[in-house]
Amino acid sequence: MRQTFFQIFILAFIFIVAFVLEIMPWPNDFQGYRPTWVVLVLLYWALALPDKVSVGTAFVVGIIWDLVVGSILGIHALVLSIAIYIITKNHQILRNLSLWLQSLLVMLYVILIRFMIFFIEMVLNNAEFNNQQIVGAIISGILWPWVFLLMRQVRHQLRLH
Repeated sequence: MRQTFFQIFILAFIFIVAFVLEIMPWPNDFQGYRPTWVVLVLLYWALALPDKVSVGTAFVVGIIWDLVVGSILGIHALVLSIAIYIITKNHQILRNLSLWLQSLLVMLYVILIRFMIFFIEMVLNNAEFNNQQIVGAIISGILWPWVFLLMRQVRHQLRLH
């Protein structure tokens, strides 16, 4: 019981840090270059602990992300739930890929997530696509090996299983 509470607390703290990094102010001209920290952290934990961090966690994180960024409630929750379902369904395959191949797949996955969010917002709000979003996805993919290694170090030191 105590170990489970500790694990939930640590995961919540890590997601809070990801949300802080997500809403950290950037200059207006560089908003699209921002890596998607929440997606990176969620992808790692869905790969590392697919029985604990899965679609339900993605839905809750998505709702919180909608509240934090002020978008229409449910957009991020829907997109993250679909994305993490695919990841947890194939976690054994993805976990065994090399770190650089995972990085490439993370780039493509973040682009897909950003396009899905854009498409839903376009249908609801007539949003316009910012080309910098693709560069931000590439930056997310470049950061993946370091996020992966940092989260793995945290997981091993704190014995999160």
